[in-house]
Amino acid sequence: MSTAPLHQPVRADGIEARQRLMAAGLRLFAERGFAKTSVRELARAAQVNLAAVSYYFGDKTGLYRALFSPAEDGPPHHSTAFADPALPLRDALARFYADFLEPLKRGDEARMLMKLHLREMADPTGAWDCALESDIRPQYDALTRLVVRALGLERADPDAQRLALAIAGMAVHVFAFRDGIDSLAPRLLAGEAGIDAMARRLADYAESAIDGERRRRAAGAGG
Repeated sequence: MSTAPLHQPVRADGIEARQRLMAAGLRLFAERGFAKTSVRELARAAQVNLAAVSYYFGDKTGLYRALFSPAEDGPPHHSTAFADPALPLRDALARFYADFLEPLKRGDEARMLMKLHLREMADPTGAWDCALESDIRPQYDALTRLVVRALGLERADPDAQRLALAIAGMAVHVFAFRDGIDSLAPRLLAGEAGIDAMARRLADYAESAIDGERRRRAAGAGG
């Protein structure tokens, strides 16, 4: 996702105008935060008329919240398709990690999205709470159901929840710590091939973790 240079606005219609505003909003909100970004700056960066913000999003808050919503033309969000009961465990885990890390292939867009999320957590507007319920909780619930099935349980117990969080945590760490990974191991996530390889390895590690939890339960290990 890219934004146009900051100069005299030009006409942009329909989907193009909305996409320009989404792109400009992601960059400006990530760099400056919600409070320090004006509607005029957003319109100028997107090269659209000032009224376009209210037309497509209602107001600045609507545009900001759209960046946290799983919309088709917004920043990438996470899918729950991996939880299809018909998928074998290894395939489900591979799909989970592939979908989760897919945004990293968009380079700077993924960095801005993470920066936006970090800004929101540090200076909340309520958008994060909405995203938690609409996007993050469904994925966590789906991952927990996958773990429950894999362990042969009737319902999630605390250890199943811990395992689901640990499996998700490996993906979150790679996504959120991308810049640090690039410094520590510069070639590890190089290009789409590097990101795909990381997703496959994470699926292997998660499958091993589930197998280890099965063995721990079978042995009757305590807390």
